[in-house]
Amino acid sequence: MAIQTKVNPAAVALGTVQKTFQQTVYKYVLSGSNGAIALTTTTATRVTEEVGTTSAIIQVASDGLEMLTFGDFHNLDVNALATRVGRILGAGSITSAGVWTFTAGGTLTVTEPTDLFGM
Repeated sequence: MAIQTKVNPAAVALGTVQKTFQQTVYKYVLSGSNGAIALTTTTATRVTEEVGTTSAIIQVASDGLEMLTFGDFHNLDVNALATRVGRILGAGSITSAGVWTFTAGGTLTVTEPTDLFGM
């Protein structure tokens, strides 16, 4: 018989996100002007096809300025995702943790929320 290891804590810490698989939530926010434009049907399709390879659930806000993905975090982090999405939307580079700054102005910020109720 295989030995089982409990992943979630014995005592639940209220207000804490618990992960029982190698999955997490990522939030993407576009802000500024010029390079950081709202996602359109065309760009949202390209972006969701790109992150869909590692995401189980994706939602783009109706204004195109935010997106949520639920998916694998085993080999991903906020910098990798900001780079993958940022390159689709416009030239730029990572300027701080999870922040793609567009050459033309504006930013894409990818975070891993620690409070799902506060999103």
